[in-house]
Amino acid sequence: MGKTGVTFLDGHSPRRNSLGLIAFPNNLDGRTNFCRFFSKTPDDRWFHTDFDFQAKAVSAIIQEHKGYKAWWVLGKNGEVAELVIGGPTNLEQIAGAGLNRPQPYGYLESLKNIRNTLYACGYGRQVYRRDSNGWISIADSILTREEATGFFDIDGLDHDNLYAVGWKGEIYFYDGSRWLKDDSPTTAHLSSVKCLDDGTVFISGDRGIVLKGSFNHWQLIETEGFTGNWYGLESFNGAIYLAGNAEIARVEGSSIVPVNVAEQPITTHRLDAREGLLWSIGESDIYIFDGDRWMEVKHPDNR
Repeated sequence: MGKTGVTFLDGHSPRRNSLGLIAFPNNLDGRTNFCRFFSKTPDDRWFHTDFDFQAKAVSAIIQEHKGYKAWWVLGKNGEVAELVIGGPTNLEQIAGAGLNRPQPYGYLESLKNIRNTLYACGYGRQVYRRDSNGWISIADSILTREEATGFFDIDGLDHDNLYAVGWKGEIYFYDGSRWLKDDSPTTAHLSSVKCLDDGTVFISGDRGIVLKGSFNHWQLIETEGFTGNWYGLESFNGAIYLAGNAEIARVEGSSIVPVNVAEQPITTHRLDAREGLLWSIGESDIYIFDGDRWMEVKHPDNR
């Protein structure tokens, strides 16, 4: 593995001490159609695979009863890579996604595994679901080519309980057949959404906005002292954690409390929790929290 430094774009942990990352080498022009996928095994071995598209998100599916384990990487123009562990790498294209088509809706932004089904969302309010027939659009009724409109993130509890959030405070709820527009209490861009098992939903975004509640019923969490943007949101050990603008914080009651991660400033924009560990991914930093202490994870190309 080379020693070219990389910038981390997204990360996902499907099981304890396992991590998938998408990154971009620092020595390349930012417009280059390229991404590097890294995987870290529980015994701290690193592997990588390169693709000739610009990546936006990473997820994974593990189906032990079928003997299936795979990483999934999403490109902003609808490219999808399936990296089967111990098997082949397969490439797919989401029809209609991205700018490489007539009358495009825009880039894709997020990829989520919801009940072992993959969902992708993006600009123009695009939402796609992968089933046995491939990728299908489930948001035709709300698609738009209006500029500066669309989704940055999606989450849910099942196929009939999904939330998508994005530009200008837009929140949409999907009940399995219809997309319902929420009477959002904010016009700030919303970057992350997390649905808890009890039905409570947390949403975060620009200007320090944090919302708690459910469709058309939201409580604004007090973020006095923080006016930057939140980019990541995750539930861990019964608490909600936020990441953004070189800071991690925790929701305590109706307020936000900063979390001390390291003595020096860190980069952070993505949080992901699995099996007793909380991961923080920043442009140049990776940290892991076990509930007691934060530890830095050194990437071999950034040492």
